[in-house]
Amino acid sequence: MLPHNFENTPLPVTEIFQSISGEGISSGNVVVFVRLAGCNLRCTWCDTKYSLEEKAPGTVLLLPGEILHQVKSFGINEVICTGGEPLEEDKPKRALPLYLAANGVKVRIETSGASPLYTLEEFNAFAGAEPNIQYCMDVKCPASKMVYKNNLKNIALLRQGDELKFVVQDQTDLNFSFDVIEAYKFHLSEKKIAINFSPVFGAIKPVEIVNFLKEKANYSCENSLWVRLSLQIHKYIWPPHKRGV
Repeated sequence: MLPHNFENTPLPVTEIFQSISGEGISSGNVVVFVRLAGCNLRCTWCDTKYSLEEKAPGTVLLLPGEILHQVKSFGINEVICTGGEPLEEDKPKRALPLYLAANGVKVRIETSGASPLYTLEEFNAFAGAEPNIQYCMDVKCPASKMVYKNNLKNIALLRQGDELKFVVQDQTDLNFSFDVIEAYKFHLSEKKIAINFSPVFGAIKPVEIVNFLKEKANYSCENSLWVRLSLQIHKYIWPPHKRGV
């Protein structure tokens, strides 16, 4: 449900900063990050635990217009809205990406996949937002301990330009990922969805993922699937736990 009088609703923000996109198909692009506080999942490997609680130290409450002003002040028009979890249901922050997109900002939403993607009603409430919204949606693998939170029907709502991401820690996660891909391969192929495999940093060597993807290359090719390795390049440029980069 959309919040009443949204523009006058303070939203919990962990940080807003400019950097390069660290992963996915936008990797290497200079973007603005808007990290919203609060998440309904607790993944074992979470690397942004400082944003899990809405009232965590350092969280600030900003009006949507103040967030838009900060975003625009960087002089670029590409935003990654992340968290925490931007799309938590029944939270006013869920409408922020729509608000930014309706004001001409191109928004890629990093979502855990546990919360539903936007409905037509939500898009209609923010005229002009839909063309400026793209998703990078996680599917939680067994090592995350959050498989039971997956909302896999979201995959069928992904559109061309969207991404699917598997953060993998071991062989079990890799096998699980391709089971999910098999179930949705026709939609993923038809919509040309980028399927990203990202390692849990320090837990699995990227070469292990590469070798697995090579083993699956014939399957990916036969099914016209766009499967790719996605490293978190910011963790190779700066110390892995450095914030605001």
